[in-house]
Parts: sequence; structure tokens; C-alpha cells
Amino acid sequence: MRVLALLAVLAALGAAPNSGSAPVGSAAPPIRGTTMAGTPLAPAATAGKITILNFWASWCPPCRAETPDLNAAYRKLHARDVTFLGIDTTETAPIVKTFLSAKGVPYPTALAGPDTYNAYGIAYIPTTIVIDAHGIVRARWVGGVEPAQLAGYIAAARAGRNAIFVSPLQAKLDALLDPAHYAFRGTPAQRNAAVVAMQHAFATADDTEDKNQSKVDDERTQAEEGKLRVAAGTALRDTATTPAQRAAGLALLGQGAGDQNRWSDAAQADLAALKLQPNNPSLVAALSRAYYRLHDYPDMIAQAKRYTALKPADGDGWSDLGLAYQRTRQFASAVPAYVRSLELLRAVAAKTPTEYANADVADTSLDLANVYVALGDAANTHSTFAQANAYGDLLAANGRFKNLKRNVKERTQEGLIAVALAGGNGKPVLSVAPWTGPDLPGSLASTLKYRLIVASAGDAAVTLQAAGLSSDWVASFCADGLCSPHQVSFRAPASGVKTYEFQLVPPSPGAQPGTVTISAAGGNTVTVPTTH
Repeated sequence: MRVLALLAVLAALGAAPNSGSAPVGSAAPPIRGTTMAGTPLAPAATAGKITILNFWASWCPPCRAETPDLNAAYRKLHARDVTFLGIDTTETAPIVKTFLSAKGVPYPTALAGPDTYNAYGIAYIPTTIVIDAHGIVRARWVGGVEPAQLAGYIAAARAGRNAIFVSPLQAKLDALLDPAHYAFRGTPAQRNAAVVAMQHAFATADDTEDKNQSKVDDERTQAEEGKLRVAAGTALRDTATTPAQRAAGLALLGQGAGDQNRWSDAAQADLAALKLQPNNPSLVAALSRAYYRLHDYPDMIAQAKRYTALKPADGDGWSDLGLAYQRTRQFASAVPAYVRSLELLRAVAAKTPTEYANADVADTSLDLANVYVALGDAANTHSTFAQANAYGDLLAANGRFKNLKRNVKERTQEGLIAVALAGGNGKPVLSVAPWTGPDLPGSLASTLKYRLIVASAGDAAVTLQAAGLSSDWVASFCADGLCSPHQVSFRAPASGVKTYEFQLVPPSPGAQPGTVTISAAGGNTVTVPTTH
């Protein structure tokens, strides 16, 4: 699945491009990007205001989960001196526009390049950064941010002070990961004991984070773990008596560098280790990962190719190659890499149909489908999303991959609308799926609710009509605090995407709605799935 996180203490190295970039208390780098209208982001949009920057992507499950909280935070906290701005550096405009409409995001989002991620030291998303009115970074948070937490950050920014999150639980983790508890020098037995103790501490910290995400600063904790890995890796490297031991020490240094968001140093450590073990697939994968976190996709492509040559039967390796091509907008080159990945991943799932294997196929299928969206290939978009759904349906509703199971449905609907936008013929295109957002106030439990997304030419007049309902049923198109029974007319926003909560209200419990369709004048007709 998606590649996840891997200093060398070498005096010759300078600061890494995204090492500690834009730390709390520093001057914020310029915010460069392109609006959804395709125009350069105006500096005046954020100048002189407290700015909430949220780095995200629609393919990122925690980002999707965070969106309702950010929407609520915006409605409560935006003010004349507070502005919100989303930043997406990995996706195309049609996909982003569709997500923004489907989730009702009330603040602007800009598309940016890897230079923006590197300038702000973004290795993981979602990441939220709060900048005060004078351009000073006052808070950083990796992971989902809650409205009350964000309100505290805004208050700190107004007061011109840094906001460092240290809960009582975080203080306990800080103490657990204090380097004073771990001595990596001495005899081999003493070093080994320190490493074992470190690994136990990491297990405790990771379990604590998993269960208490809103009470633990992930970036802070990971940096503390990285400091310990650096110390352990340095000791192993300096006391090594064989090339293999030295390579292991360098690899651990690379991991520690990554934990500290020093990915340039991580790459240098991995390169040094590969000189000792040039055909070690794990080291090649680690180097590819470092380049991914640096958003250095050309070098990632080279290492991903190297990895697939060493392990041609590893589907995840081909997926990483597809991802690297996708990030460089070489969509045609991404297709064969993803196709090969899916051939291998499906074979694994057929042989050993575990939750993980099925999730791997579903997740990679979503990535390939987005590539087809970018290429405007409607036929392959539809078939690849269908494959994602087939494997997503195999996932347990309340299992480890429950969020992926839900996201497959949402991303499919968004992707089909996005490819229609990419096609650009301007005719209305409809997509309907069971509702996934918060219910409107006063909604009845017996009401069948759907998310209806409409794509059309920007500013076009659109009329939607519901038909086929059984007697006394009511079909209702709801948006912007208003509901229209059976039919609604509207003028499309400039983005070309409009989202409704479509409701089927029964006359009595147990009533059957009939075969319900929604049509757009001059566009397509969709059948509403009346069983959830």
C-alpha cells in the first residue's frame, strides 16, 4: 500500500530541504499555488491575517475524516482577521473540485507543487499550520485537528505567542522517550539491552498514540523516537566490525532522520548503506521512501525501478513506481506500473484472501482510477472503480479497514464526476450514492438519504427531476439550508460541481419507494439505490 516512514551524523551535510522547515516561531515561507479557477494564488488572500493552512488530499483517509471538524472550525472561528486555506499538491483540479463540493468545504483550496510542501516541512498529511498576522508560524499539528484545539492555536496567534501542545499524556511520552534513559555505549550486551528497552518504549508510545490521537503530538513524539534511533544507529555504525553491521547502523540512522523529518539526511544514510549492500531491497525501498518524503519524484522513480528489478513479484513495489509517475504527472507511464501491481496483488488476494490483501487491491485500484481520471479515460475509470468496489465490498464493515471500505464508495462517486468534468462537454452528469455526511437538522430516521453530485458547465442553468416514486412518497433535493420537493432548478457554481442531500421520505414505516430515478435536462438519468 502507500509507502510509509525511514541522521546520518555527518558533519559535511547541511540542513535538509524539508528538515524542520517552518518550525514554530519561525517566519512562514511564501504560500504559492493555483486556485480552483486556475489563477495564481494572490498573496493578499492571506496577508495581514491569521492563516490556517491545512495540507491534505482526497486519497488520504485521515484527511477525509478530519474534513467535518475543519468545516465546523471554519464556521465557528473564521473572522475578519482569520482565514483558512487548504493546500493539495498531489491531485488534479477535477478531483479536488468534486471533493470540495461533496464535503461542503466552505473555505478555498489551492493546488501547489512539491516546493510548497518542502518549504513547510510537510512529510505527512493532514498537517495544519497556524501563521499569525505578522507571518510567524505559531503552531503545527500532524493528524486530525479538532475545533477546540484550533481555537487555542488562533488565540495564541492573536497574542503573538507560540502554541506548543503538551498534554499530561504527552508529558508522559516525553519522559518515556528521554534519551537519558538509554545508553547505547559500553559493552555489546549493554548496547543490546538499550536497544531492546528502546523498542519496548516505541511499542508503548505507538500504542498510546493509536488510542489517544487527539491527546498526543505525533510530530513531537516521532521526533523524539528519531533522536533515539539516531543515537542507537550511530553506536551501531561506529562499533561495527562487518559491512553488514555498519549497513544496519546506517539504515537505523536513516530511520531516525526520517522520524525527525530530515529526509535529505535519511537519503544520505541510505545511500551510504547501499554502497555496502547494493542489492539489499529493504535499503532500496528506504531510499525510495526518503525521496518520496522529499517530493523528489524523479529520484524516487529511479529507486522504484531498481526495487522492482530486485523484487519483480512484489506488487507494492510496482505500486510505488506508479505513484512516483503519478506525482510527476506522467500519467501514461503510471498506468502500466499500476496495472502490473494489481495483477500481482490480485494473485496474492486470490491465494490468501485476507483483509489486508483485499484492502491492498482496493486501495491501489483507487490510485489507478485517479490516473485514468487525469487522463480523461472514462471507460477505464469506470472499470477500475468497479474493481475497487468489488474488493472494498469484501472488507468487514467494522474491521481494520472500515474507513477504506466507506472511502471506496465516496471516492468512486467523486471520481466518476471528476472524469466527467475532465471530459469537458458541459452536459450535466449525475452520480448518486448513500449519504455519508451529517444529516440535516430534523431528518427522520426512516428517511432514505443520498449524496447527489451534479457536474455541468460552470454557471449553467440545471434542472433536476425525480420520478418513479410510489404513492405518497416525497423526493427532496436539499442544499444550502433549503429543500425542494421532486424538482429543483439552480445555476451551477463556477467550479461546475453541485452537491445535494437527496432524500426519499416514506409515508409510513415499511413502505417501498418504487424504482426512483433522477434526471437532468439534457444530461443523464441515474437510478437511486433504494436498499442501503
